[in-house]
Amino acid sequence: MKPPNNPGTPAPAGAPGWKLTQANTGLAAVGLNCDSLPVYTGPANPGAGTVISGKRIEQPLVLFAGNITVEKSCIRPTRLDEAAPLVTTNGPCGSNSCQVTGAPVTIRDSNIDGSKLSASTIAKSCAFLGVGTLQRNYITGMGSGICFYNTGATLSGLAEGNYVRGLRTAGDAHNDGATVRDFPLDRNAGRTLTFRNNRIDCSTGQDTGALFIQTYGDDIDNVTVEGNLLEGGGYQLGLESSHGNRYGRNMKAINNRFSGSGWGAAYVTANDVGYKWAVWQENYILDPNAPDAKGKPAGTP
Repeated sequence: MKPPNNPGTPAPAGAPGWKLTQANTGLAAVGLNCDSLPVYTGPANPGAGTVISGKRIEQPLVLFAGNITVEKSCIRPTRLDEAAPLVTTNGPCGSNSCQVTGAPVTIRDSNIDGSKLSASTIAKSCAFLGVGTLQRNYITGMGSGICFYNTGATLSGLAEGNYVRGLRTAGDAHNDGATVRDFPLDRNAGRTLTFRNNRIDCSTGQDTGALFIQTYGDDIDNVTVEGNLLEGGGYQLGLESSHGNRYGRNMKAINNRFSGSGWGAAYVTANDVGYKWAVWQENYILDPNAPDAKGKPAGTP
């Protein structure tokens, strides 16, 4: 069943993150809402080549098969194992790692919503965990939003035009609006990871920050952060070399806006790397009343 042809008012193509609202992202932007959609009755582990369009998905999804598209849908599970992701591209897990999808996954023009689950269940859950392309989604109600973690060694990743807000916490959880924990280039030097034109708000009171980049799982490089509005507690943008791994020499932060709340806009932990952002330019504290929302410059961390 195709979704009704009653489009809303999506954010203009290429609109920066400070132009995004709940009304112009996700289902609302295409004139739909979760409750109006028919329930998805397919498998939680759909096969390669699957397209899910215009459905209310009331179970978590495992998109490990790859070559899968989810569009104009509401991913709103009514049950979930504690700390499990709502959507993942990860495959079976062993004692130290999980298998990585070998083919692209795309989620676009959809809602990912943890509101039907308890805070204790989702406080350590990511809306999305793995590697893929996420475009124009509205993401709310879980502990952390977009988690590029267990990204493998070959596929590129993209988060573009998403609005992450309304995250929740419980217990000792620490929450990220979005995070990168590994993105090595040893097998594909040309792969890229891009956060472009998103609005990411992490305001749970137990915030790591809006976008937290830390080499927890492996090395990280070729990441571009551009055109985003980063809001909330903690630091809005963190870059850490840690756990015996390093970020590389091609990390770029360009034309972003920061709320400047919490501990401030940005920080870098070099840990013997000896270098920081390769490019840090046109980054400002948000001033909604200033041209292009440019307040004071966000100093180079």
